[in-house]
Amino acid sequence: MSETADHDRILEASTIEKNHIDELLYMARHLDRMYQQVEYLAVGVELKTDEHPLLVLQGSGVIELRAGGRATQNGSRVMSYRAPNGSPYPDRTHHDTFVSEAGMQKVIESDGTTIITTQRVLYSSPSWNRSWEYAKASEIFHADSAGRGWGASYIGVSNRARTSGFMYRSGFAQSVRDRLVLALAVADGTIEDMVLALKAERSELDRS
Repeated sequence: MSETADHDRILEASTIEKNHIDELLYMARHLDRMYQQVEYLAVGVELKTDEHPLLVLQGSGVIELRAGGRATQNGSRVMSYRAPNGSPYPDRTHHDTFVSEAGMQKVIESDGTTIITTQRVLYSSPSWNRSWEYAKASEIFHADSAGRGWGASYIGVSNRARTSGFMYRSGFAQSVRDRLVLALAVADGTIEDMVLALKAERSELDRS
């Protein structure tokens, strides 16, 4: 690869990352607008006091890890939802992430509705209902191999022995994971910390 082509590749990657950070910053700064845009899609859902919806996913599913279905993959740039300082903002210096092969995951069903709120994730269908409360969450991680064209987000909670999560079409993965970051920041009261961290990373990208 020529030096010019390599430079162009780095510049393109940096531009994509800047745009992503700008989008996260916009959402963090305009939470009320975010809530209003989603509330009409969550009609009929009984929300708790001060609970707001951030994303509604139609045609989603429930998935569980089989015994021994977790592995560690090194060298991946990942989002760590519980950084050492307590902030839910992604710790981008962390290089260990949980991954699972499709055969190590068990799909419960894939024809329901998932709602990400500022307090929990809710899944409902005519035959299945489940919720994952952030206050009880011990870990959150993702799998990009939940099935052909499917991704998943797992939430380990203290009141459930088996780790489970919700699945969605791969094209929605970035939106789902960004809104989980945002939801955790709201739940933990660290939204301003998230904004500061995003601004610092944006400045660093500009300098580099």
